[in-house]
Amino acid sequence: MSSVELVKEDDDPREEEAWIMGANPDAAIRVRNLALYLERGGSLKEVRLVESETGGWTVWVRLASRPGEYRLNIYKSDAPKVYRDVGRAIAACRDDFGYYGPITLSTERQPKGAVGEAAHAAERKDEAE
Repeated sequence: MSSVELVKEDDDPREEEAWIMGANPDAAIRVRNLALYLERGGSLKEVRLVESETGGWTVWVRLASRPGEYRLNIYKSDAPKVYRDVGRAIAACRDDFGYYGPITLSTERQPKGAVGEAAHAAERKDEAE
């Protein structure tokens, strides 16, 4: 498990900027920018780990100074940072971001069989509306 790597680019006018997208359902913050935000005195209010249907874990954070929830994206990309193991995701929250508060776990997986089919049907109905 590697820690967050901060890269300073001399020619980048945004080197002192902690970029954060506006508050919307698809809001995101990059690993580097979250590290800068925390380094400058920001803090996390809440962390949520979401398991995808394929078993990967994404990290969602609430920042103390901004409204909304932000998905953690990888460095220099709009793709989410995905952990294969929930233990590694928790370790990153603790070790890389210094967050020792409660961490909520949720899943997008559905059970197989009749119960899972009913859940998928309910999701499709909600999406259609």
